[in-house]
Amino acid sequence: MFFEIPLADSRCPDWGPAGHSLVASANGLKGTQPMARNTNPHSADFGFPVSLEPLHTQDGINSGLFGTVRRDETGIRVFSSASENYGLLLNSTFVEQIEEGIVKAGLSGFEREAFVYDNGARSEFRWTFKNRTIKVPQVGDDMAFRITARNSYDGTWKASLLDSVMRLACLNGAVRSENGLLLSKKHTSRLDVSVIVAGLETMLKRFDQWALDLDLLVLQPVEQAKGSHILSHAQEDGVISGSVRDGILGFWNAPRRQADQDRTLYNLWNAGTEYTTHVLGRERNQYSQTINARFTDYILGLSRNEELLREASMPILNN
Repeated sequence: MFFEIPLADSRCPDWGPAGHSLVASANGLKGTQPMARNTNPHSADFGFPVSLEPLHTQDGINSGLFGTVRRDETGIRVFSSASENYGLLLNSTFVEQIEEGIVKAGLSGFEREAFVYDNGARSEFRWTFKNRTIKVPQVGDDMAFRITARNSYDGTWKASLLDSVMRLACLNGAVRSENGLLLSKKHTSRLDVSVIVAGLETMLKRFDQWALDLDLLVLQPVEQAKGSHILSHAQEDGVISGSVRDGILGFWNAPRRQADQDRTLYNLWNAGTEYTTHVLGRERNQYSQTINARFTDYILGLSRNEELLREASMPILNN
């Protein structure tokens, strides 16, 4: 029996040519399971087995390519195809080396969370350090240092670290950038721990900058109606969707905490992180992280440019 997979597109240079189909031997397991690209299931189990296996055409000819294949009690899933030189970075190795880097960077006392998406194709890990905090001076909010790291078996995510924080008052999370710091080159099954340490040191320096940047948001008053206009411009600019706009607007119009009732750019940003963390994150966690990063970057950008903020505070006029 053979397991058929569509080959990926040019986003993943190690994959085979688009438009061709290859198969991997199923060895007695019944049925086929397509690669999950647009589905949303996620779990915390990241230790499942994945290996490189040769791929064959449907008539049994060796293609010269290898697949990243998961074989366990859930069945068989082929995540991607790659060359024989591809180095498979297992999630267990990834986590082990990140935590080795954490120790060498002088950090300790973390809480780790794992999120595994699309039946194992992608994994995201978060280490939160509630013993390493900064305070936003204008409002006195404490933000905890958080490391977000990503790895994938389907080539959609390179091994990377992302700047992130957690607001301790309400446990809202915030991601600074979608791209992050790349940790590996192509064809590697292990990371260079010194690169991890250097990345963490960079993130720690930028962590201190978070307080200053968020303080700028506090200093920007935003009237109630103008907050709605800013969200509409964010939607028009492709930062958020209409449904996400409505969700954030709900928190902006009816803050859950007394401290969030001030009308500033900081409170609008917090409405966004509260929605993406506690509502969207429960339904579509992977998507929520992307939106969180985009919205955070968008609001920080407005705080640094008075002209952009003025324009975004105006209602959108329909032609």
